[in-house]
Amino acid sequence: MENSTNEKRKALLRSYARYSGMGFQMIAVIGVFAFAGVKLDERIASQTPWFTILGCLMGIGLSFYFVIKQLKE
Repeated sequence: MENSTNEKRKALLRSYARYSGMGFQMIAVIGVFAFAGVKLDERIASQTPWFTILGCLMGIGLSFYFVIKQLKE
């Protein structure tokens, strides 16, 4: 009985670690693309932050791709 409880706890901790890792990965990918967009907008000195918007959208799309790919495994 006790061994079964320990196995359930270990499985639960592994799933928490996996899904929290996915969340941090999403934040990192979106952040990198948004940062690159901000820097491009600063370099071009545009009044409308098109590269920042594009970078955020690309980061969101890529992070969703990574999450879906990891969930299929």
